[in-house]
Amino acid sequence: MNIIKSAFRTVAFRSLKDPTVAFWFGFSFITPLYYGLISFFYSTSSAYIVQDDARYHIVWLQRLIDPDLFPNDVMADYYGAIQGIGFRSFYSLFASFGIEPLAFAKIVPLLLALIATAYLFWVALFILPVPICGALTTIIFNQNIWIRDDLISASPRAFVYPLFAAFLYYLLKDSKIFCLASLGLLSLFYPQMALVGVGILTLRLIRWDGTTPKLPRRFRSYAFWLLALVMVGGALLLFSHQVEQQAGRLTSLAEMKAWPEFQPGGRGAYFGMPFLSFWFDGLSGLRFPLYPPIIWLGAMLPLVVWKVPHFFHKAFPLSGATTTDVRLLGQLFVSSMGFFFLSHIIFPTLYLPSRYSFYSTRFVLAIASGVMLTLVMQCWVGWLVRQWQRWQRWNLLDFARIAVSVGFAIAVVVAPSIPILFLKGQSWEVGKPAGLYDFLSEFPKDTMVASLVQEVNDDIPAFAQRSVLVGREFALPYHADFYAEMRRRMRDLVNAQYSLELSEVQSFIDRYGVDIWILSEDFTNADYLAQKDWLLYSSEKAVVVEANNRLNQGSSPALIQAIPACSIYAEANLIALDGECITNWDS
Repeated sequence: MNIIKSAFRTVAFRSLKDPTVAFWFGFSFITPLYYGLISFFYSTSSAYIVQDDARYHIVWLQRLIDPDLFPNDVMADYYGAIQGIGFRSFYSLFASFGIEPLAFAKIVPLLLALIATAYLFWVALFILPVPICGALTTIIFNQNIWIRDDLISASPRAFVYPLFAAFLYYLLKDSKIFCLASLGLLSLFYPQMALVGVGILTLRLIRWDGTTPKLPRRFRSYAFWLLALVMVGGALLLFSHQVEQQAGRLTSLAEMKAWPEFQPGGRGAYFGMPFLSFWFDGLSGLRFPLYPPIIWLGAMLPLVVWKVPHFFHKAFPLSGATTTDVRLLGQLFVSSMGFFFLSHIIFPTLYLPSRYSFYSTRFVLAIASGVMLTLVMQCWVGWLVRQWQRWQRWNLLDFARIAVSVGFAIAVVVAPSIPILFLKGQSWEVGKPAGLYDFLSEFPKDTMVASLVQEVNDDIPAFAQRSVLVGREFALPYHADFYAEMRRRMRDLVNAQYSLELSEVQSFIDRYGVDIWILSEDFTNADYLAQKDWLLYSSEKAVVVEANNRLNQGSSPALIQAIPACSIYAEANLIALDGECITNWDS
C-alpha cells in the first residue's frame, strides 16, 4: 500500500537519490528492453531478413567495411549523398572497429530507445513531478515507436527519438550548452526536426501580458536563440549544398505536378489525393499517432490545465501539481504545425510536410497521455483501495466493476505488447528464395543484376550484396537528375525484356554491363506488367502499356529464345540467365 501511495506523491527534487524516483526510473527501461530484445532476436532469426527502410539507408553503408562492394553503383552513390553527415559519421565510427552496418543496425534501435526513454522520463517529471508519471509516459511512448518502421529501421529518422528527447530535457533543465549540442546533432541527423526545435526556442522568447504577446527588449535575451538559429541554419545550408553537389537538384514543383509519380498511386503521391488523405495521411498529411489508443487520452490535458470546464480540474486532485513547463507541449505543437503548413505553402523547399508533424505529435501526445494517465490512475487506484477495504461487503455489481476496470488496465498494457502485432508493423522483409541469394553472392562483387521481379531485385543488394540495375524501392523521384537515370533504366529494361529483336536485348546488356538477368516464369502473361504498379504509375507508363499490348496481341519476346541455352539458375518460379551467354547467343 505504501508503494502505491509513494508512486503518486510529488517530489521536490528530480533526482535518483529519491528511492521512489529511482525505482520508477529503472522500471521505465523494462518496456524498451522487452520490445527491443524481441525485435533483435526476430531480426536474427534468419540469414535473409532485413527491415524495409534499411534496404536503401543501411545496405549501401556496407561499403564502409568492404569498399569493393557496389562499384560504380548509381543508387549506392545517391543514397550515400542524401544522408546527413551525422548519420554517415555514426556508422563510419563503428565500421572503423570492423562492425558491419547491417549487423549493427539490428541493435541500434534498442540503444536509441533506451536513451530516448531515459530523457523522456525526466521530461515528464518536469511537467508533473510524480514518479509514476515518467514511467507511464515512457511505456506509452515505447508502445508507439516500436510498432512502427522508423525506429527499427536504424535510419536517420530513428535518431530523432533520442536526440529530440535530449533537446527537450536540456531545454527544461536550462542547460544551454547541452541543449545546443543536442539540437546541433539533430540537425546533422534529421534537419526537419531541428527546425521544429528552433521554432520552440522562438516561441519561448514570447512573454504574455494577459492576452498581449511581448518580446524581450534586451539583446542578451536573444543570444541563445540566435546561436541556435545560426548553428541549425549553417548545418542545413551545408547539408543542402552537399546533396545538390552529389545528388543533383531537387525536383521542381512544376515537374512534380506533371509527373505521375506524385499523383495517386505513385511512389511519392502528393497531388490529387482525397481531402482527408491529403491532410491526415501520406507524405502530405499530419499523420497523427493512432496506436496505442490510450495515447489519445493526452488530448484531454489542455482541458485540465485550462480548467475548462472546471469539472476536469476538480475531478483530478493531482492536476494542481502540474508545473508551468507543460507549456512546452503547446510550444512544440504550435512549432510543428507552423512548419507543417509552411512546408505546404513553399513546397517542396522544406521537403515533405509530414516530416514536421509525424514525430512532434508523438512526443506531445505520449507526454500528455502519460500525465493524464497519472491523474486518472490516482483516482482509479484510490477507488480500488476503497473498494478493497470493503471487499467483504461486495455484491455482484462490485465484482463486475473491479473485473472490468482491472481487465481494461491489463489490456492497455498487454495488447500492444503482443509480438505478432508490433513485429508486423515494423515492416520486415524475409528473403525468398534463399537459394537465389546464396547463388548470387558467389559471383564477383561488381556483378550487375537486371530484373523486373520486384520481390527479389529490391532485396538483392541487402541479401547478396550485389548491384541491381533498378528497383521499386530505390527509384525515388525527389531528385530530378537521379530519377532521370532511374527512368532511363526502367524504360530500357522494359523495352529490352519485351523486345521482338534479340539484337536489342544484346545491345541493352552491353550498354549496362548486365551479368545476370532474372525473370519470372510468367513474365510473358498478359497481366504480368499490369501488376507492376511502380511502373504503371510512373512517367514510363507508355512504354509499359506498349509492351503489355504486344503481349496481349500474342507477340513472343526474343528473350524467350535464349532461356534454354542461357539459364543458370531456376527456383520458385524464377529463372536466372547469364548475360554473357545471351550476348554471344545466335539464334
